[in-house]
Amino acid sequence: MLEIITLGTGSAVPGLFRNHSSTALSHDGEITLFDCGEATQHQIQKVRLRHSKIRSIFISHVHGDHLFGLLGLLTTLSLNGRDLPLSLYGPVGLGEYVAFNLKFIRGDLLYPLHIHEFSGGETFDLGPQADVRIVPLKHSVPTFGFLYREKDKPGKFDVDAARRLNIPPGPLYGKLQKGESVEWEGRVIRPEEVLGPPRKGITVGYALDTEPCKGTHLLAKNSQVLIHDATYKDEDRTHARRGKHSTHGEAVNLALKHGVRQLILTHFSQRYLEFFQNESRDGLEIIYAYDGMRLVL
Repeated sequence: MLEIITLGTGSAVPGLFRNHSSTALSHDGEITLFDCGEATQHQIQKVRLRHSKIRSIFISHVHGDHLFGLLGLLTTLSLNGRDLPLSLYGPVGLGEYVAFNLKFIRGDLLYPLHIHEFSGGETFDLGPQADVRIVPLKHSVPTFGFLYREKDKPGKFDVDAARRLNIPPGPLYGKLQKGESVEWEGRVIRPEEVLGPPRKGITVGYALDTEPCKGTHLLAKNSQVLIHDATYKDEDRTHARRGKHSTHGEAVNLALKHGVRQLILTHFSQRYLEFFQNESRDGLEIIYAYDGMRLVL
């Protein structure tokens, strides 16, 4: 199961109801964080995510509203006795930033921290579940979007086909469902004999702090679900361009053009105190995120 939890949906200045940027993606219980703004670890507690389930953290760029919660979270994980490795991905220079801060506070993490720096175009394998492609965006500092791609899953199990092959229910069913061949009654039974066609994995795009650019089109084209910068309303487009951000309408038009199924708008300016209403348009579900929102895909 894939679930998106928007921990922080505000932009540069946090407000009473919107914290700095952070989004969690829970995949069969394992958590990947995208950005880690101030108060991220507080939000994690509020929505009752387990620290031990965080496997990877991706930082899109080095502006404080996407980064200032990172050191606090890393040290809290250590204080909680974590011993599982953690993978941290971010722009060139992130490793130096983390090392300097840990040295300054004389903090030694009790778990292995593996830092991977990128400059755009890389793809990182997260194991059997998914991989993440790094996509350059257009902002005031080097900024990157992420394409989270769930790996294809085995097809639906055909119980009738298994019965015709005299395979007894139990562990053998489970192995075949996982794509493993099994031996029964003197013959090898291949998964394709009892499984339907492979099921395509879900793709989730993440594009925050960016104005419309080649990278946002690439993400939208390849995403079923797109999490997108919506810092400003359309009438404030001048402000959007000045800060190299996007408007609500630009994000919606992008998603419509590329056939995105669900569009999650986030990173709202604190000038807007109201909460926006979800809507549907030409087959596109438009979701205005709020802190603590949970969406099962």
